[in-house]
Amino acid sequence: MSRQPLKRRKSALCLDFSTDFIRLPSFHLTHWEKTKETDWIAVLEPHSACHLCPICLGASTNHARPGRRILRHRFVPSWGTVWVSVPVYRQRCASCMLTWTVEWNGIPPRGSVTSAFQEMAVDMCRCRDLLSVAKQLSVAYSTLERWYYQLAPQRLAQPKEHVAPEVVCLDEFALQKGHKYGVNLMDAQTGHIWQVTEGRSREQVRNALQQWPFRKAPHVVVTDLAPGMAETVRHVWKHTLVVADKFHVIQLFSKALEATRKRTHARGTHRRGRHEQRLLHTIPDKLKPEELQELKIWLAEDPHLERLYFALQDIRTVYAVETQEAGEEALQKWIVDHLYSPTPAVRSIAKTIVQWQEPIQNYFSFRVTNAKIEGTHNKVKVIKRRAYGYRNLERFKIRIRLECKPAT
Repeated sequence: MSRQPLKRRKSALCLDFSTDFIRLPSFHLTHWEKTKETDWIAVLEPHSACHLCPICLGASTNHARPGRRILRHRFVPSWGTVWVSVPVYRQRCASCMLTWTVEWNGIPPRGSVTSAFQEMAVDMCRCRDLLSVAKQLSVAYSTLERWYYQLAPQRLAQPKEHVAPEVVCLDEFALQKGHKYGVNLMDAQTGHIWQVTEGRSREQVRNALQQWPFRKAPHVVVTDLAPGMAETVRHVWKHTLVVADKFHVIQLFSKALEATRKRTHARGTHRRGRHEQRLLHTIPDKLKPEELQELKIWLAEDPHLERLYFALQDIRTVYAVETQEAGEEALQKWIVDHLYSPTPAVRSIAKTIVQWQEPIQNYFSFRVTNAKIEGTHNKVKVIKRRAYGYRNLERFKIRIRLECKPAT
């Protein structure tokens, strides 16, 4: 085999690769030029075409002196910046004498970067702060910020393109801790946040539910034990079932255990306090035999702490049942056993569970919790910390929706 055909095939493959890499359908690559050690220029020429007058649709001719524009097109870490050189065509209509500049697909009429470079820059901003991306691309921070918040809203999932979620998680989070709070509405199945609204009062939550982007209301809403949330959901979506989040029910016991522990065992080192917390909050099956013995001796010294601890284990047993009927029966038995407990903390928790009995029982029918949205709130904190806070809350909402799980 001669070397000449092989060399031609390699050249053709290189040209095909370069064309796919550049991805500007209106042009074809003629050759590459290198200006610096890290900069490459792809010299492009448009495909032959007849440019019609935008007014009379008549034929036109190129009458101006030839010119070219050089624009940043891509950034490759191993190469550097890839530029493209494209011609500037000034056309004149022979009929109406209109003169205009031909606009190419993917090449903005003004500016020094292509649309592909802007899209790439926005992609690089995912899970990163804008300042570090701006430094990497050698772009002004304000310019990158403008690109991001112009293109990012176009990437948000559109409700009309997706099916309305049947189960929704509703929870509040801090926009500015101690000052401003908001409410998230998340699809419990996909984990995508469909709505972020400011405020957590009943009126603000009601307005948020009324602005739900889907026509169909969800069948189930999972919420915490805040009375305003559940009552507002029932008021706005009358046929929607409310499920009390399992972990917030467990949290009632955790807080009561911690308060009782501090009252009775306030002395000791921080390390000892952490050890006692682990003994009280860990499931007994996961403790070592010596730890179980230590816990047994400790609980025997404090009857109130002992009743509270075993009430927690009993509610965990209730949540462990597999069927709806058995769950409702176990919950009713727990209420009967602990509603008149000698320990005030247990009685208080039992009264709260009586008030939320129906939403708690709904858990056994749907088996959904707010675990996904609580995990998303940790990601929201990372987004906020990474940017050192947000002055513009609308931009913060865009970041939250884009960086959390996509709608699938």
